[in-house]
Amino acid sequence: MGLRFFRAAYYTQLLLIITIYEQGCGIYTGKPQYSRAFLGVSLHHRNDHDNHIRINSSPYHLNTTNTIASSRSTHLYTNENENVAVSDASNLEDDPRIRNFCIIAHVDHGKSTLADRFLEYTKTVAPKDLQEQYLDNMELERERGITIKLQTALIKYTSKINGKSYSINLIDTPGHIDFNHEARRSISACEGAVLVVDGTKGIQAQTITTASIAIEHGLKIIPVINKIDLTHCNYESSAAELMSIFGFEKEKILKASAKQGIGIEDILEAIVQEIPPPKITKDDNFRAVVFDSNYNNHKGVISYVRVVDGIVKRGDDVVLMDANVESKVASLGVLLPELKEMDSLEFVFIHGENEFRSGEVGWICMNIKDPSKSRVGDTIAHKQAVKKKLVTPVNPFEDSQPSIFAGLYPCGDTGFLDLKAALEKLKLNDHSFVYEACESSIAGQGFKCGFNGLLHLDVIVERLNREYNAEVLVTSPSVPYKCILRNGTEELVNDAAQWPQEASIKETHEPWTRVTIHIPAAYVSNSLNSIYRDMGGVMALLEKMRGEFISKTESATGKNLVLIYNMPMIEVISDFFDKLKSLTNGYGSFDYQGINGEEAHGLAVITPKTTAYRTETLCNIIPKRQFKVPIQAALGKRVIAASTIPAIKKNVIERCSGGDPSRKMKLLANQAKGKKMMAEVGNVTIPMDAYKAIAKALRN
Repeated sequence: MGLRFFRAAYYTQLLLIITIYEQGCGIYTGKPQYSRAFLGVSLHHRNDHDNHIRINSSPYHLNTTNTIASSRSTHLYTNENENVAVSDASNLEDDPRIRNFCIIAHVDHGKSTLADRFLEYTKTVAPKDLQEQYLDNMELERERGITIKLQTALIKYTSKINGKSYSINLIDTPGHIDFNHEARRSISACEGAVLVVDGTKGIQAQTITTASIAIEHGLKIIPVINKIDLTHCNYESSAAELMSIFGFEKEKILKASAKQGIGIEDILEAIVQEIPPPKITKDDNFRAVVFDSNYNNHKGVISYVRVVDGIVKRGDDVVLMDANVESKVASLGVLLPELKEMDSLEFVFIHGENEFRSGEVGWICMNIKDPSKSRVGDTIAHKQAVKKKLVTPVNPFEDSQPSIFAGLYPCGDTGFLDLKAALEKLKLNDHSFVYEACESSIAGQGFKCGFNGLLHLDVIVERLNREYNAEVLVTSPSVPYKCILRNGTEELVNDAAQWPQEASIKETHEPWTRVTIHIPAAYVSNSLNSIYRDMGGVMALLEKMRGEFISKTESATGKNLVLIYNMPMIEVISDFFDKLKSLTNGYGSFDYQGINGEEAHGLAVITPKTTAYRTETLCNIIPKRQFKVPIQAALGKRVIAASTIPAIKKNVIERCSGGDPSRKMKLLANQAKGKKMMAEVGNVTIPMDAYKAIAKALRN
């Protein structure tokens, strides 16, 4: 993400000087449970009695004259292990009967549920094995109810219009703004997209952003209004927004209910009839682009690829062109969505076993054990073609620029090398996550990491805990700042410990973003939240967060408003989304983009001068000890604010009654001596949640 740096209000360095040492944090060490299922494919031959089929509520009509004459057939195994005859295409060069598409939708608009219905309708997954959010195979995805990683599944579908059988590669994409990079990679591997809109909520900000990217890439868009089974679904309003924003024809907008399975066949017909097949080249020189990857303890790096040119087979000598790594194809296959090797029979009716052809999506294993040798966007090609310079690398994916930074430090039983190995493997599966080694005087050796948002940070930490048993200490998130010094030099600072001396700073610049907010019109000037009622609701919130008004427009129906503001990145990544949802009763959504294109410790954070004196809040966050804990906000060597966490005092003379007071005085003196010794050592355990609470308290 590109970031624009504006001159900011006077910024200072806030160093919280605490005479304690961080040790340990509460960590969840559970392991994800993955479901395993036998996957078969059921394909049916078109018979004459299919001529009476009616496609309800669909612009596609049955063509009874388009019959297929075939002199040979191929046998596949269905879920019941019965042989079924499937007709071959008459001309595979014109239409290889392969379709690659992704699903675009906002969070909770029914994207994953629609993917489940595709798997169920095409019998890709047996009914007894199908569960909700089937493609969301991470336990974390099921718990949070969101898609974090793009997932691919090969489904087979026989058209009711022309009787042909198609191989359809479905890519389920995340809908949250923090995982927009996953959606971009999905789009680059497809020729079409199904755009899903919740009929009860209408178009949301993230939907427009992702759909616009798909249109820029030339994808064919199939609009679908979901949840038509609900009584408060407003199809006409949602359709009007789709026509106004994207220019769709109303008769091309499909109706569906993913939960009830309504309209699934109409969508599948639109996919095979409207989405173009991948371009089949006659270039024998194989090239494939890696759009995702994973690590398997037995196979090593598994690369998910889109074949651009030529054919690859098991045993071929190949090269990762960007990494300059030579290897041999140990195995390859498709995702159903589990890894399925190509010696199965599912692809026989299109081409031979154990090979990939141009336009297909699948996985390749090359027995690469070092995760650092494989990266998303690399090109795989035949070794001889590379040596003879017959091929060039495919244009790589645009790198995702991190918008926030935080430090990850090993704690508990996790060592530095353990955390490094976990990050290397996690990097394979999340290309937008970046890290580099660093060292803190308090936490020791660790990594400075870049993320796309706070949710992205939380997911990375949770995955480290669950998938790699890595316990980590997370520092307060921050954004990069640009300091222009009085000697004319510039410094890019994303760590408070690196902040220059106050006297040497001439100007301080911070990253700004353009925020697009979609909300019901009633919430712009009114609010149910008493805090902002007198200040104008959402617009008052934006002004409080230093937002600069750009424009305000109405949607096609007049029920929703689109607000565009320029805002500091630090305000966007704090708790802006939570406040927006609270003010709009959950109906508000937003998207943000960096302006222009400049890129941009422990308890130390960079904070505006107006909030630098707020140290008393920390007294309620850091646990009390048996000695006093001073909290100081310092600017360079000058302490500008201070608070003290009082000590826990135990009544050591509780059981002493009457008699000589020297016994009481001795107990009190020993208690004071012990507290003094503990204060000198200064050891205390701080829970990891305290760091997030500290960051939130400072920004609020």
